[in-house]
Amino acid sequence: MDNLAPVYSVNAQCRDCYKCVRRCPVKAIRVENDHAVVSPDDCIFCGTCVETCPNKAKMVRDDLQTVRNLVAARPDTIVSVAPSWASEFPGVSGAQLSAALKKLGFARMEETARGANIVSRRVAEIMALSGTHRLQISTACPVVVRLIRRYYPRFTSYLTPVDSPVLAHCKAIRGTDPEAPIVFVGPCVGKKHESDADAALLHTALTFEELRRWMVMAGVDHPERLDPDPAYSLPGDGAYYPIEGGMVRSVERNFRRYAPDADFQPMVLTGVKAIQTMLESLDPKTLEEPVFIEALACPGGCVCGPKTRVRCAAGGRLDVIRHARRTAPDDPERIPNVDRHFRPLPGAARDFSEDDIRATLNRLGKFRREDELNCAGCGYDSCRDLARAILAGFAEPQMCVSRMRQIALKQSSAIDKALPYGLVVADRNLKIIECNQRFAELMGDATRMAYDAKPGLRDADLERIVPYPQLFRKTLETGEETVRRTVGIGDRLYSLTVFTVDLHETVGALILDVTESERKRQALIEKARTVVTNTSKTVQEIAFMLGRNAAESELILDSAVQMFAPLDHDDDTI
Repeated sequence: MDNLAPVYSVNAQCRDCYKCVRRCPVKAIRVENDHAVVSPDDCIFCGTCVETCPNKAKMVRDDLQTVRNLVAARPDTIVSVAPSWASEFPGVSGAQLSAALKKLGFARMEETARGANIVSRRVAEIMALSGTHRLQISTACPVVVRLIRRYYPRFTSYLTPVDSPVLAHCKAIRGTDPEAPIVFVGPCVGKKHESDADAALLHTALTFEELRRWMVMAGVDHPERLDPDPAYSLPGDGAYYPIEGGMVRSVERNFRRYAPDADFQPMVLTGVKAIQTMLESLDPKTLEEPVFIEALACPGGCVCGPKTRVRCAAGGRLDVIRHARRTAPDDPERIPNVDRHFRPLPGAARDFSEDDIRATLNRLGKFRREDELNCAGCGYDSCRDLARAILAGFAEPQMCVSRMRQIALKQSSAIDKALPYGLVVADRNLKIIECNQRFAELMGDATRMAYDAKPGLRDADLERIVPYPQLFRKTLETGEETVRRTVGIGDRLYSLTVFTVDLHETVGALILDVTESERKRQALIEKARTVVTNTSKTVQEIAFMLGRNAAESELILDSAVQMFAPLDHDDDTI
């Protein structure tokens, strides 16, 4: 599993619904051979597709066995737990959770909130002392950082040049335990990518879901029953980080230490869509005062992360606040160097000429503006977006639902016209859903005229058109697969095949005029009967003549025998 990206696809389980394409905020889903595949280079690892997929075709990499092996081999392994643990394990104290994690084999538990304290202090210092950047966008959320670096590169320079809380925490731990492996546990899928990118600092990232599974396996799934770990200590106000405004609260407190009277304009944005809207509309050059944006990819904050137990922002917020209120501001004297500079990530160009886009739209059967329905059935917001995705190799023409429907209707129409059969499909109330022209012609002039006025005769009463509706009702009631009959309508004969389309709901029929073929069949039968009769008569005549000849022959032969037979005498003569 180690060679997999944090989010990957299981093609065998994909059902081509394009729901993941529709929900992916950056369209990082490549459709290949009718299967939706996550593109690791384009993915921001928000976990939306994993939550969205109804068939579990999008999966998060499972790192549990990797961590279990690590803990077994390295008893000095330290675990950094995201501050959102308070909402994941309500009713459990930090000391009890620490005791449970020690039972799993970790040397000790620390809260990632300690790293958050360091980040808040450094961000506040940059905001207060630097006059070059009027805008700072938080880098606490790895999903937001990747979103900006990959899709909004012009904002990369506005990312606070500071490590994320977990990496800052890892650096702090390294100051006292330089060799100990560090494992992160939290609600985030993006942290797995962060650990992949900084494996020297952060060995592995587990989700709360993986931790809970491990706790069940180890029999410590009720940490509230454990004795508290006396070595546990409360973190600082970084414990507020997983809720909306939690980072702002911590950063502003530190900012006032450096610049008590300076302007500080905080903003809080949660949810990728809201962040994208801001990035597409904000011009940093227009800002007149320092602005700090706390940006979190999950709506409601980390308490609503993709791998949390309960997705209630209100309940999770209250749980976090209850825990954070017990803490005190943490101002560590020794702060590691947590400066980090971000560069844009290279991305595949998706800008194409208008001629290329127009040619692709034509392939989709869209020759005019009004043909562009922008229905989003393909997963893209507009037909032009789909055309660009096709040109980029991320989509296939058959993803266009309206186009495929048009093709299906044309094919169906062509087949209907070529069929010698009349075809009709009706619902459980025997209201026509669809029929072809041949059916209307077979049913008489009135039906044909009605078809000319309303092709398909949708919602027409089948019982008023066909003389044998009971065959249709029988098939609907019994669910019998096929009923074949030869029926007469007027002076014509028809072969009628009634079949089930949807059990007890929809029924169909094929009707073929067999009058001429039936007449020919009857004529052939009559001729065959004539041949049989004549043959029988001939045989009888032959038999009679043979019998008479045999009798005459017998008489002649008997006469001859009598003529040459010896005479009988009573006594011998000499």
